[in-house]
Amino acid sequence: MKRLQTKRTNTVKIKNTMLKSFVVVCTAGLMITGCNKTEEPDKNDNSVIEDKKDEENGENIENNENVNNGENTNGEENGKNTENLPDDKIDVEVTVPEKPITNPNYNKPSTKSQTPSKDSELSSYWIKLENCAKAGQNYYSEYYTKTRVITKDGYLYNYAASTLINVSYLANDGMLDSKYATSDVSLLLMYGRDVASYGGSNIHIVSSDKNEFTVFALMKHPTENKYIFTSANGSYGTITDTAHSSLMNHYSMNNGTVQRLTPSNNEYDRILSCIRMYESKYEQYFVRSITTDDKYAFVVLSGRANAATIREYILKYDNGIWEVVMDNLELESRLPVVVNKELPDFNVKLLPKYSLKDYKGSMLNDYTGVMDALTKAGLYAKDDTFYYFCGTTDYCYMITDSGKRFLCRKNGSTWDCYKVLDYYDALSRLQNMTNNPPTFILLDLE
Repeated sequence: MKRLQTKRTNTVKIKNTMLKSFVVVCTAGLMITGCNKTEEPDKNDNSVIEDKKDEENGENIENNENVNNGENTNGEENGKNTENLPDDKIDVEVTVPEKPITNPNYNKPSTKSQTPSKDSELSSYWIKLENCAKAGQNYYSEYYTKTRVITKDGYLYNYAASTLINVSYLANDGMLDSKYATSDVSLLLMYGRDVASYGGSNIHIVSSDKNEFTVFALMKHPTENKYIFTSANGSYGTITDTAHSSLMNHYSMNNGTVQRLTPSNNEYDRILSCIRMYESKYEQYFVRSITTDDKYAFVVLSGRANAATIREYILKYDNGIWEVVMDNLELESRLPVVVNKELPDFNVKLLPKYSLKDYKGSMLNDYTGVMDALTKAGLYAKDDTFYYFCGTTDYCYMITDSGKRFLCRKNGSTWDCYKVLDYYDALSRLQNMTNNPPTFILLDLE
């Protein structure tokens, strides 16, 4: 039979074993559907390849497996007998229609975000903001490790000095040109990611500002109801008055009235239960203090097994549920800074004035000297036992099972002991003894 020149097409080779499998599957399908196996296949079924169809379409059944880089090859004569050939030598060549090559990105609009530009008409204002931002960032970088600099309600603030760091302060300190001392520029200390989140689309935040506390210099737009800002690192943008209010509210520490909870308060036990679940210990506590507002609680306590092992927690109140959000705070020497970076809206007034870290290694473990001093002063009877005792190397507070309370202070090699009426009496005496007393030795309002 005359050889046919095969058209230039994409071809797919199917081994005879696969063809046989296909026939078996088709046969099974015909049996299941009740079709007669002798019926002719659908004329449109491209899966059945016949010699006649091969002739009409110019396609050949061949035993040559090599196709040279997609070029046409001469197949064997259509009439050649293939029954005696091994299964793996019989190939079937199926024509696959060519498809036009298309570029999926052709004519697609670019999705790359455009960096907003600064208004050139405000060049003098941008320069002012940049100078103020650099001065503020220099202050933060220099004093961050020297003292306790935080963000308070979104503004740059020296917690240790209780001072707002503004352009006037920096000018008086020689860190900023005096011509900016009375300017209307505010110095914010925020995460760049928050500025971007609340600010909108007309903002450019450099990567170094996104996840670190950064000083932003901000001022009112001279003619429009919005704000413009820059950072020392190259961030800048404009935000609406509404966006500015939302951003400042996000950093606001005004979360309600700060109060000290008493054991009779319903939230007192709820907070302790939450800590028990968090620790999975379910132990009883000696509570030193629980201070709250409408959003957070700061808790100081110890297990009753060892009153000298004091722990500190922060819990957050949301939808009627308290949740521990920070722990191991007793290990932090710069507690206000650590908490502020994690929870910028946490009211620092909830924090105690003392630092437990400062007393590491100074907690009293041997009370023999105190007991001897109480006995010598006639304040302690041998048949009485102590329900609670906690102290440092300089101060000690004790409560007996009968309800007697004693406050003691180290005086050289001996202890001066005082009988007190209650928590408030002990607190007053302790505060009169030193400027920053370790009030954590006092058991909470019993």
